[in-house]
Amino acid sequence: MGLRDIVSGVESREKTLAVYAPTDALAAAVRDYFASQNVRVVHEPVADPADARVELVDGDGPVVSADVHAVEDLVSGRANRDFGEVVPYRTILEQLDRTTFTSYDHTQMLTASREIEDRAWRVGAGQLLVGFQALSTFKTQQDAYRLLAETDLDVHVYGAPDANVDSVGTTVHATNSPEIRETWFVAFDGGPDPDQKSALLAEERDGEFYGFWTYDSDTVDRVFDAVPDTANRSTA
Repeated sequence: MGLRDIVSGVESREKTLAVYAPTDALAAAVRDYFASQNVRVVHEPVADPADARVELVDGDGPVVSADVHAVEDLVSGRANRDFGEVVPYRTILEQLDRTTFTSYDHTQMLTASREIEDRAWRVGAGQLLVGFQALSTFKTQQDAYRLLAETDLDVHVYGAPDANVDSVGTTVHATNSPEIRETWFVAFDGGPDPDQKSALLAEERDGEFYGFWTYDSDTVDRVFDAVPDTANRSTA
């Protein structure tokens, strides 16, 4: 099974984000941010700003809650941060496991990728596979990957050879494989802790990305198995 087959095979499941706030402004921003995902956003008015919060809910009630200021940072694009920085909205993203997204652009893909990269950095060991489609995109992320390579992570980067790049301590796989050129992935095997397994996988279609992120161990393993050039990649 290839990477694109995995994207096609993930079942879309609608989830609901309830925004408790005095006005609909934040709910509207959250709705716009998640418009490309199978996520329903509802506004629940509250009179007291101290009661403002964002909750992910299912049929049984609230699953997780996040501070409204953190969610504001996420949907406004201010969420880029250094590795290891605590981000209160992470619990929301983790619970959106295997919720499909569509129409992501490069900026949104880089933001989503940082969640998986940050988890790998915090563990500091294991194998991280990253496919940016083209090495020119990896070139824009080399400062971050230099930090990742300073840990005990075994980092492998894949991309079409459209630029000369410094490996910055990673193993670079220059390849014109259609699976690499047409998909974007970041997959972490969890290192010593299988519960830390996570992956982001998307297929580019007409200049936009369709895919999902997951913390499901079996799905992450499938992504690892589908990455081309496995025979030439050492085991961490």
